[in-house]
Amino acid sequence: MKRILLACISLFFLGCGNFLDINPESEVVNDDMFSTAEGVEDALYGVYMSMVKEDMYGGDMSVLIPELLGQNFVTDDGYLIFVSRLDLENADTRKTVRTMWSASYLVISYLNNIIENLDGKNVKDFKYYNLYRGEALGLRAAIHFDLLRLFAVHVNSTDENAKAKAIPYVTKYTFKVTPFSSVEEVYEKIIADLKEAETCLAEDETLMPKIRKGGEKGFTGARELHFNLYAAQAMLARVYWMKGDLENAKKYANKVIQSEKFQFVNQEDLSTFMKRRISLSETIWGLYTTNISSYLYDRQLLLNKMSLPTGWKDIYKTVGENEGSYDKRYNAWFITKEYSGKSKDILSKIMDESNDASEYSGGAYFGFSMIRIPEMYYIMAEALLEEGDKEHARDYLDAVVSARGMVKFADRDTGKDITLDDIMNERRKELFGEGQWWFCLKRLNRDVYVHALDATLKGSDRIYTLPLPTEELDPR
Repeated sequence: MKRILLACISLFFLGCGNFLDINPESEVVNDDMFSTAEGVEDALYGVYMSMVKEDMYGGDMSVLIPELLGQNFVTDDGYLIFVSRLDLENADTRKTVRTMWSASYLVISYLNNIIENLDGKNVKDFKYYNLYRGEALGLRAAIHFDLLRLFAVHVNSTDENAKAKAIPYVTKYTFKVTPFSSVEEVYEKIIADLKEAETCLAEDETLMPKIRKGGEKGFTGARELHFNLYAAQAMLARVYWMKGDLENAKKYANKVIQSEKFQFVNQEDLSTFMKRRISLSETIWGLYTTNISSYLYDRQLLLNKMSLPTGWKDIYKTVGENEGSYDKRYNAWFITKEYSGKSKDILSKIMDESNDASEYSGGAYFGFSMIRIPEMYYIMAEALLEEGDKEHARDYLDAVVSARGMVKFADRDTGKDITLDDIMNERRKELFGEGQWWFCLKRLNRDVYVHALDATLKGSDRIYTLPLPTEELDPR
């Protein structure tokens, strides 16, 4: 078995003076970079800039592969079509997802090098030592979590052999191969890293004000662009939710909500606050970049290779008092454009090229959200629903519904309590294009209607587990 990430042993970090002005000419090795606070910060900035590359969250791991798997996008592209068909054992699918695996473990190796170089140091050496350590631990956990939910079976799978060999949880910067851990073991390690990160990042209670205006400078400015305290708590909520531990998921989601640091945007801003932007109100944690998935736009959209599926508008049809009309998110986040003489519906918060920018000029930062406040409300609603507290569950769901300008469930003339399907439907409408829907389906092992096949595939490990790179299984 060979670790792909060990093909790139040398640690290359991108140097930068200002996070918002990163434009690296080259990658530079600096043996002494961890001897100064500036060096540690540059190392962390280098990690963030690696994470927004196309083979990670700048494309494949966020708005491309998960959205194709979840059937929010469809394609007839030569190799991505197999992903769209959920033909996960196909050779082209394997080649596609292998890049996500190798890129992720390479960034994890960067993080482990930072963590190891911080060992033995403390706040006497670096004023923001706890922030440095907390960010590195949180990022390591977050990337491992996405690898787990992409490449491993769900914790509720009946395949005990597959659950026993999930992914490696790599915590050392070393030549040695890290053995695979079980699904449960990986969850334990993710949660442990996130809890330590939460402790380390306590200073964010004061560093992140309730009203954020943008344009902050220095390492302690623009904390929504860093893995911050609330990112740790929100990720713990997401991790526990995916694991099926709704009691703990609710605990951490409630922490984020009760902090009152994140508010829903005004309805008049609904059409603009997410257009390749990190919301200063709703984003708990986001990644800065001026170009989200150039591949998605340049290759797929302009060449007419990527589309919204047939019937996608039905997701946004409303019921109750506004029967037959459309959710306001439909009008805010989807537009029709002309390409090569043809009209095409696009998801403007992701795909509209007019939202690109070469420089930052104030206000909301360019980039995309890794996790937003509505998700915390959905977790609260589901946890309360499971507990049998249907009224308060509805209140949390209605908080998002009303913020989006829709009629609350409490005011609809249905006479029914909310259901898990109501929460799922709202999740899909709110998070469309943000790479989360397939994981929602996987968690519940739902059947999936595959547009490219015009058929429904039964929920199973086969359609919810990406293939491990064969190099990882090679015993040599």
